[in-house]
Amino acid sequence: MYFKKNNLTKISISLCLYFSIVSCGGGSAEDTNSANITDTTWVVGEFNPASTYAARCENPRTGNSPVTGDSYPDKNGSELIEKFWQRSFNDETYLWYQEVVDKNPSGFGLEEYFQQLKTTEVTDSGADKDQYHFIQTTNEVEEQTQLGVTYGYGISYKRESNIPPRDWQVTNVTPNTEAFSKVSRGSRLVAINGIDFINSSTASDLDTINSALFTSTEGEVNNFKFVDINNEEYEVMLTSETITGVPLQLAKTLITPYGNVGYLLLTSFNNANVEKDLFEQFTQFEQDNITDLVVDLRYNGGGYLALSSQLAYMVAGKTATINKTYDRLIYNDKLASQNQSIGFYDRTIDLRRLIGGDSIIVEGQPLPELNLSRVYVLTTGSSCSASESFMNALIGIDVEVIQIGETTCGKPYGFVSEDNCGLTYFTVQFKGENHKGFGDYADGLVPKKLPEAGKQYQVQGCPIKEDYLHALGDEQEILLASALYYQANNTCPEITQGIALRSKSIDGFVSINRSAIDNAENAYDGPKINVRSPLQDAIINDVYFDKFRNINTLNLDD
Repeated sequence: MYFKKNNLTKISISLCLYFSIVSCGGGSAEDTNSANITDTTWVVGEFNPASTYAARCENPRTGNSPVTGDSYPDKNGSELIEKFWQRSFNDETYLWYQEVVDKNPSGFGLEEYFQQLKTTEVTDSGADKDQYHFIQTTNEVEEQTQLGVTYGYGISYKRESNIPPRDWQVTNVTPNTEAFSKVSRGSRLVAINGIDFINSSTASDLDTINSALFTSTEGEVNNFKFVDINNEEYEVMLTSETITGVPLQLAKTLITPYGNVGYLLLTSFNNANVEKDLFEQFTQFEQDNITDLVVDLRYNGGGYLALSSQLAYMVAGKTATINKTYDRLIYNDKLASQNQSIGFYDRTIDLRRLIGGDSIIVEGQPLPELNLSRVYVLTTGSSCSASESFMNALIGIDVEVIQIGETTCGKPYGFVSEDNCGLTYFTVQFKGENHKGFGDYADGLVPKKLPEAGKQYQVQGCPIKEDYLHALGDEQEILLASALYYQANNTCPEITQGIALRSKSIDGFVSINRSAIDNAENAYDGPKINVRSPLQDAIINDVYFDKFRNINTLNLDD
């Protein structure tokens, strides 16, 4: 397949055609039906097209978006018309529309009504089947997905508790940031600007904490106090900065008695630059004659499916992947004609250029191949979306995936968000399945020593909780050490307190009821930290990436 510079235009046009049921840009302000709509009579089970209600707003915007420059399509309308638009849009595109109880919109507020428009079914664990249904202001979404600018310090945390007593532990620090040389992995946050982070509960204190943690500009200086893994307190002054992600943070070849083992720490698929990095690294792995590979996705929240497909191909090779499905997208029965299969990418595509950036790699080059029949994948609850697709796709073509770590976040679904009247709506529109037709892992992919028959979301491996006692990539770091142990012994290590690995491995720990913690946080009525879960982050980020899920099915050939 050959790609040219102007293919971005082809992508945009094709996407508008492809998702015409949802409409690109939220519907035209000049739509005849939209201009004349007066019917807001609710009749159960009867729906007008969503386009007849689009952009008829209680508080119409004027002018242009400061982010995209597009003119607002809004016309005078009402909140009731906006709710009728929600109802019709959901009925047309929602994956589980048949499980939604049709309720009269006049009895609910705008956001309250949208929460009625989802399934009430639950997963095997008792969690909501749909954890992805929500609204955010369009301006916020545009800033995050279009500008691509984030400010902060480059510190990632494991947030065990967001209410007093709070417990935030540093999991990773982005290279090339000020914090990288000042803040150590495993440290717990105890104070910000002299305010007790763990126990503070007043609104003024939480305002100060939120302002420091989630700065929206660069150049702000704040004081952070931590306690490290040796129980030593230390303070650092950190200046907020523009954060440029470093997806491939570490890659090397480990020499073991049982063969050369490749290791790579990949924290994201959302930066198209990583296509070049992975191409070069796997070329090096080929030259190093590696016989096993450890892919560290513990903090990888997802991104472009094309990049995760390339990674899977480089692991498995041509013979294992030819004419096989990487990810099959399944829509509701009204949109069944849009169902499609995405294959394993076997060549460079210069994705950065295709999405509007500068060229970084020559397109059309055959990808290096390791031709491995087994791969070790390190995971936590922050492993989401394209990371899970990578694992599920390889399992679907009978590559043995050994999962080391914790249950993944559970996001086998996707959507193209829709804007209306200044709000952006997220509703599940399709699910992904592997070559064998499996994609039901809403509770996450679960590492199990002995997976139970029929439970395909359970993956052969070792349920182990990371302990932060060693640097990422250190052969003594608990997850990597466990993968190397498995490579040598074909079984999981026995891990107890006090020995080299110094952590606990409990066969059933992955089934700990996280929902109880979440319920306690939801019930807490004091001031809160402005945080999102890894799952919510994956949803927001994938608003953009899901548009390019079908990139290889568009008319990109010259």
